[in-house]
Amino acid sequence: MNSLYTSPTDRGEKTHWEQARRGAFVQDILATFTQRPADLLPFEEVRDKLHLSNVRELGLQGVSPDHIVGSVGRYQDFNRTFFPRQDSLKDRWQRIDRLVTRGSGLPPIELYKVGEVYFVRDGNHRVSVARKHHFPSIQAYVWEYQTDIALEPDTDIDALLCQNAHTALLEHTHIDRLCPDLDIRLTQPDAYANLLNEIQAYQGILSQIDEQEMPFDEAVVLWGEMRYTPVVDIIRHRDILQAFPGRTETDLYLWLCRNQEELAAHYGDQVLMEKAADDLAQRLGETRLPARRAKQGIRRMTNTTLNRAIAWWRALGRAFRRAQDPDDSSE
Repeated sequence: MNSLYTSPTDRGEKTHWEQARRGAFVQDILATFTQRPADLLPFEEVRDKLHLSNVRELGLQGVSPDHIVGSVGRYQDFNRTFFPRQDSLKDRWQRIDRLVTRGSGLPPIELYKVGEVYFVRDGNHRVSVARKHHFPSIQAYVWEYQTDIALEPDTDIDALLCQNAHTALLEHTHIDRLCPDLDIRLTQPDAYANLLNEIQAYQGILSQIDEQEMPFDEAVVLWGEMRYTPVVDIIRHRDILQAFPGRTETDLYLWLCRNQEELAAHYGDQVLMEKAADDLAQRLGETRLPARRAKQGIRRMTNTTLNRAIAWWRALGRAFRRAQDPDDSSE
């Protein structure tokens, strides 16, 4: 009979676990509708993206569990509120829950601090149980990684990095002042460096044509007028952006330029940007564009601005090849 008896404490611990697992499931479902983050942040990824290296020990202190948003190595086992996602966590989770329900308290955990958020170095199960019991604070040994980036519990790391990269591009190029009609936005932080490299390369080509150094501000304006705007016109006229949900015109601009280079390398000849656009949409887009709409786009693209831009690209390409190989007399 005793082996069949379950104490109220045991039943309570089982209920706590079941509630936590059910909470993880419900929160994950709701996250798909609210667009709020459902996953813990992997510390290794954040460290690499923010280039964290300088660390100092802060010692033992109380930390709000609400500010613990990530983990070292265990970020897939728990959701953003540290509710358990895996049944394999049950035994250890219940042992820790037993300490709390019997009034024994929790041993200190170990955390890394970045900005105003924390990552669990050791003690993921303890954080999970503390969240389940609504602890206002948990004792932790803390090491702080120094950074100038303001991280908060609700911060989207990629969005923050994109914003910082966008600000750096504007400070370097002043493109918002020089070309106020351009909407330069990218969804990948590293892509801003690629865009800056292209503008600088364009300045080099223009300087070779003029046989003197072109001021960077002038090169930025010409890049916007003769390079960027005609390509964005193609993107809009062909309605290509609809095939790439969540991306921007500047994303597609970089992809189209890269795709044009790939096609030229494959076919051994200069490939017009509109052909590169067709190839990109067909190979990478979610849906192919209707043929009728593409034909309408072709008719609209026969305007003077686009033809002049294509002529410029060809002339710049010839000048660039001559600058690289003065003996080239293929023209």
